[in-house]
Amino acid sequence: MTDTRSDRILLTGATGFIGRQVLRNLPADADIHCTTRKTGGADVGTWHNIDLRSSGACAALIDTLKPDILIHCAWTTAHGAFWHDPQNAAWLEAGMALFDAFVRQGGRRIVACGTCAEYSGHSTAPRREDETIEPGQIPFPYGRAKFALLQHLRSLDVSHAWVRIFNAYGESEDPRRLVPSVLRALTAGEPALCSSGTQIRDFLDVRDLGTAIARLGASDLEGVVNLGSGEHKTIAEIVEALGGIVKRPDLVRLGALRDREGEPHLLVPDITRQTKELGFVPRITLLRGLVDAAKASLEKN
Repeated sequence: MTDTRSDRILLTGATGFIGRQVLRNLPADADIHCTTRKTGGADVGTWHNIDLRSSGACAALIDTLKPDILIHCAWTTAHGAFWHDPQNAAWLEAGMALFDAFVRQGGRRIVACGTCAEYSGHSTAPRREDETIEPGQIPFPYGRAKFALLQHLRSLDVSHAWVRIFNAYGESEDPRRLVPSVLRALTAGEPALCSSGTQIRDFLDVRDLGTAIARLGASDLEGVVNLGSGEHKTIAEIVEALGGIVKRPDLVRLGALRDREGEPHLLVPDITRQTKELGFVPRITLLRGLVDAAKASLEKN
């Protein structure tokens, strides 16, 4: 008899900034299960209250659910602190245990969130997935832990995609991050204090990011995949655009803060794999995304 059941998908970090957008874009006919350490969750899927850092509880959940696809978005994300957070080591161990349990019970595919912080050094060109990375040269514990989890994933006999995320912004973003913090100041009639703004980055609306990650879950694309908008802008251009959108360009203060020491001038992705192999082109332009963010900020204030 043919097995016609839908794929069972386990999504971790489903209440997070990125995870909630992935959840919205999973196939409607999938049997969706989500993990959370909070009470409740969205109306979509079946929710499991669990601390993924408990290897026993994690293995028990995997053995019970026997998911076909695992999308792993959970990690330590405290703004500013996550770069050096000692919890990076705990989340590395948790991720390894989760992947091992998933493979052990016959899971088919893993999609996991990595980071542009895995790339080390300075580059004058967009970063490519096939670059050689020396773990000892990755500057932050966050990036080193993520890269170590990728190395473990590569050692397993399972189909997988590893997402390298650059600069996501948008709905439910931590208010201390660039776009919401600038908007909060501008809409309150206060100066938006910024660094020189000469750094060049690629900002991708989190709604598009969630769509791309969900699509990777349903694809057979293997290995590391950079995700980005393809719009390379200086921080100054982003901030000045926000000033124009809310009609307070006079409050933008570029150069009021010192640039972070050692910060790369250019950190953007080569998105050839995203566009050519995954076939994903972001639908939300940077301008539209910033306008939406500004509208949300004005509604809050």
